[in-house]
Amino acid sequence: MTISKTLNKPENLSTNKNLLNVILETTYAEYGSALEMLSACKNSEKDSFCFGFFHHAKDEYNHVDIFLSILKKYGNMSSHKLARDYRFSSTAILVKGYVSEKGYLVENLRLKDFIAYIYTNELLAKESFEGILKLLNSSEEDKNKIIKIMDDELRHHGLAKKHFIKYYPLLQPWHLKFYKIRETIKNKGRKFYYKNLEFLDLILSPLYKFMGFLAANIIRCINLVEFCHTGKNLMEISPKSII
Repeated sequence: MTISKTLNKPENLSTNKNLLNVILETTYAEYGSALEMLSACKNSEKDSFCFGFFHHAKDEYNHVDIFLSILKKYGNMSSHKLARDYRFSSTAILVKGYVSEKGYLVENLRLKDFIAYIYTNELLAKESFEGILKLLNSSEEDKNKIIKIMDDELRHHGLAKKHFIKYYPLLQPWHLKFYKIRETIKNKGRKFYYKNLEFLDLILSPLYKFMGFLAANIIRCINLVEFCHTGKNLMEISPKSII
């Protein structure tokens, strides 16, 4: 039996759907991070900062490419509907909140807070990838790719920590823990917000369709002959008539 047929078994559809969802959301997160780092590179006042942010952005774009290849691989093994539902769209990073409509983080945060964002989110990303490894238990090739990305995330985390030690020597360890807690809450809040949007769409879409169906039937019952003035002199039409 082929892998494709195995994945399309009813008992495996839920697992495959979860995998596609996790890979897609991770791809959005990495793509958003790449754009944030590229923006930071463009806005850097020091050459060393610009160099560091550029290579960070390059790593994130490489991660996006890897996750897209994994998404395509498992999408091809799924039904057409499932693959279509979990198709990558670059504009979704705004809808899902991975990049703010108010601008990039480096444009709205102090450099210290932006580096703190990198410090905490790279570590959180590494932890989330450990969950992906469990979902990819049948593919050593894909697992090795994820492990390589995890190494990159830990390196980014370490570079952010070195920045704090060099430029903010008075910073206490509890400050960094506070940053991590704050970003964890933000991440969970963003996921909760998007889940609510999906729930509202599930509830309201049938209502909108029913209202449209109801309006269409009401229009069919209206006699429109009165509104037809073709070939008539408009000056002779009663002023009470609706034109």
